[in-house]
Amino acid sequence: MKKHWFFDLDGTLARTGEDIRNAWAGALAALGRDTSRFDEVFSIGPTVEKITYALYDDASPELVERILEKFRPLYDESGFPNTVPYDGINEFLAALKASGAKIYIVTNKRHAPTRSIAAKFGWDGIFDGIWSYDTYEVKYAKPDLMARLLRELAVDPADAVMVGDTAGDVDTGRRNSMTSIGVAYGYGSREELAGADVLCETVAELAELAAGNALDGK
Repeated sequence: MKKHWFFDLDGTLARTGEDIRNAWAGALAALGRDTSRFDEVFSIGPTVEKITYALYDDASPELVERILEKFRPLYDESGFPNTVPYDGINEFLAALKASGAKIYIVTNKRHAPTRSIAAKFGWDGIFDGIWSYDTYEVKYAKPDLMARLLRELAVDPADAVMVGDTAGDVDTGRRNSMTSIGVAYGYGSREELAGADVLCETVAELAELAAGNALDGK
């Protein structure tokens, strides 16, 4: 069994979309911004910066910061009322940890809400590390953040797994020579997960995969 398991958060460990969307809607309304393209552009997973630049032709670092100023309190202080772990995730994580694996969260979500959500579900006591794109002074794209973590943790990529629901997660695993597992129950499309080494339809299937030896040699 692979020893090091890195998990995306949104759409992989928890269903977070409704709370994120509500905070975005409130932030854009407060700024009086046009939302006619919001449903077309918005998706769970990319950073606020990426979504802002996709939404608006006049996007700038200043606009990103203005959106964040409105978004942060609306999201961070919401208590995440609609955010819930996927069915079976907590049991799977406990079993994986009990098997001797090291488990980590690596996410594009900001560090503050990531930590709050982890605390809400008791994950801060089970994960061996939690990192976000803004954990460090330098804001990393996920593949680059993963490269840094593998170095700092002295983890052999051949003994590591990246689990996620989007093309960005698959790319993170591929670019770091890790085994990538796509989860089809999350926010990403099946098409964007086509490059994963393994595709799991459900949390139960993910747990079964982790418990066996199917990843040996991948």
